[in-house]
Amino acid sequence: MPPKRTPAARRRRSRSRPPAAAQARGPATPPPPPPDGDRPPLRRRPWLWRAARIAVLAAAAAATAYVARDSPRVLGLSPRAGAGPADPAAPPSQNVGFMAQVLQKSRGQNICKPEGFVSDTYSDFDSVEALNRRVAGLLDRLVHTRFFRTLRVDLYKPCRFWRTEGSCFQRDCIVQPLDEASVPAAWRAQTVDQNDFGPFLGSLPRRRLEHTDRDFSVVNDERNGDGVWLDLIANPERFTGYAGAGANAVWMSIYQDNCFGVAPFLQDTAGGWGSQLVNVDGKSMPFVQPPHKRRELTPFLESLAEEDRGVTLPTDVPHEYRVFYRVISGLHASVSTHICAEYFNATSGRWEPNLGCFISRIGAFPDRLQNMYFNFVLLTRALQKMEPYLAAYDYSAGAPADDRAVARLVPKLLRAVRRAGPIFDEKELFVGPAGPALKAEFKESFRNITRILDCTGCEKCRLWGKTQALGIGAALKALFSYPDRAFRGRFTSLDFKRNELVALVTTYYQFSRSLASIEMFRDMYQNIVTDWRAAQPIA
Repeated sequence: MPPKRTPAARRRRSRSRPPAAAQARGPATPPPPPPDGDRPPLRRRPWLWRAARIAVLAAAAAATAYVARDSPRVLGLSPRAGAGPADPAAPPSQNVGFMAQVLQKSRGQNICKPEGFVSDTYSDFDSVEALNRRVAGLLDRLVHTRFFRTLRVDLYKPCRFWRTEGSCFQRDCIVQPLDEASVPAAWRAQTVDQNDFGPFLGSLPRRRLEHTDRDFSVVNDERNGDGVWLDLIANPERFTGYAGAGANAVWMSIYQDNCFGVAPFLQDTAGGWGSQLVNVDGKSMPFVQPPHKRRELTPFLESLAEEDRGVTLPTDVPHEYRVFYRVISGLHASVSTHICAEYFNATSGRWEPNLGCFISRIGAFPDRLQNMYFNFVLLTRALQKMEPYLAAYDYSAGAPADDRAVARLVPKLLRAVRRAGPIFDEKELFVGPAGPALKAEFKESFRNITRILDCTGCEKCRLWGKTQALGIGAALKALFSYPDRAFRGRFTSLDFKRNELVALVTTYYQFSRSLASIEMFRDMYQNIVTDWRAAQPIA
């Protein structure tokens, strides 16, 4: 007979039980009844039955606490240190549930995130994916034309915020500049104006402003200032090997200092551009692999997510702050998606999609997935508003075949986005007495992000970060710096540089690629599940 436990020992055992243990195990099963001849009538001794149930529960709690001491996974606890217990009966977070639905979606099935709508917009997720399928081919052909693939970017501004760790000199970090003689003279003409100089003609030229009051980003007009001419198609955004503390410092500064209260937790292996396989100490960091069984996907993503570490925006903030955060978060997700969609496989020597990379980078921060859709909606609305201006713009690049292609493709693209209908209402933002102050703060924070990107140690990453920041800035400028009537008539009040229009269309294409990659990764995951099922022996 085992020794009897003292009341104090039972209390100590009870206190060691994890809070979710009883829920994880479910209701206790009562002990088997004694033989009929020994069982007293229940109505005469009800206290005996209650005492037996209490004893069984106490024993179950003690055994559970003992097992949980060495094996938290047995009870469904998070494998992360310090993460605390997880209740398997509780529903997954909204963001984790959405990511699971995206990966498990089959053709013809809707993504059933609450009401199906992209938050802060008038468009649902499936309509966004359908629109992207209509414009993806047009955008792909458009960005391969001379006008939209040629851009001048100032890649060598010094970082003004901290001392950088140096540049990435790996082959895939370096950009290949264009010979300036191959760039049309109209784009690179240096316009000399008396206003460029000081009080006396011939004195040192004044420093040109990086932006005007209407700009949401640092523009750097191509015809003035510093920069190198680049072919964007020859320098694609993809895996470069740039990662670790330098990349994380950029994103940490963007989120922590410019996103109105977000205090992110960023892993060295999930925070920046480049390889997730190499941590700051140079050790190999293998990607996580999704489970083969569909029913295990949601718990797997729940354990991977970092939402409980404070990486999402507080709920009690102005609408404008939430939109700002979603823009930055969606950009971050798009960058990560491109890296995973064109990942260099050192074993095969080929550039190919990496599902484990996508699950790791986006699964740890699943709110970014929804924000990628939000950015696509925002850019679509900017193109809708700018339609008359973009239709009348002169896209001549001195290449007859390309010029004819642009003249044919731009109207088709504008018709496609017009048919998407009302998807976002910019008039809901920056209203009321606090509107002007909020807009000024919004602009300055976004401009500051453009400057932070100068601290990126990888040339190609800096190129694409600055290009997409300029493209989103052009969209914000169209939506919030001009009324609708400015894009009709003679456009005399508009001030958009050529590089802003190139960046706008290029950024729209980048987000289009990201959404297409989501569908590709979805198919890859479903193939894993299908192949696993096919490999199981027939019972």
